[in-house]
Amino acid sequence: MTDEVLHVRRVEELPKAIVAAGVLIGTGIVANGRVPAWEERGFALVNRWSGRLEPVLWVPMQLGSLFGPIIVGALAWLRWRRWRPAVGAVLVGILAWQLAKVVKNFVERGRPLDELADVIRRAGTPTDGLGFVSGHSTVAFALATVLSPYLSRPARWAAYGLAATVALARIHVGAHLPLDTVGGAALGCLLGWTYHLIVGVPEDVPGIRWSDAG
Repeated sequence: MTDEVLHVRRVEELPKAIVAAGVLIGTGIVANGRVPAWEERGFALVNRWSGRLEPVLWVPMQLGSLFGPIIVGALAWLRWRRWRPAVGAVLVGILAWQLAKVVKNFVERGRPLDELADVIRRAGTPTDGLGFVSGHSTVAFALATVLSPYLSRPARWAAYGLAATVALARIHVGAHLPLDTVGGAALGCLLGWTYHLIVGVPEDVPGIRWSDAG
């Protein structure tokens, strides 16, 4: 695979990655204790949405599954014929799924059914395993971040909107609490921005190059 478009590394990716790491650590610290009342109220609000939304949310929710990176990577190759977005979607997406498991074992927060008394569990929602972070949210936001430099502004908003839909869907089905999805989003964005720092982004994307910052 070849990529004839010149790629550069932008300094903006570094502070964004640092902020994402801070959000991940902060939400992990809060998630390591009792569920805050505000988080319980937020969970109840989304979890009690009409069950008719379940089949509607099921399709986009699969973006955050382990198959999501493979499908998105294939589509990225068909769309751009560039290895960076295609390979990045697969590698970063799968890495996001695996690192989410590492964070789960480190924080050891249970799922909503373990932490709360009043939970609506939708069909197919896992009852075992750990909650923080949401693997689906991590993968979805990792994919959106990896692809963002190759998308138009409206498409970029749509990609992140789809990732947010995955996060809300995981709350709605009773699989995760809100902080689980926020932490997952932070981890996914952190991985995506780190990937940009390593391989660069297309030169025509607005920003400041490392060589221009010194």
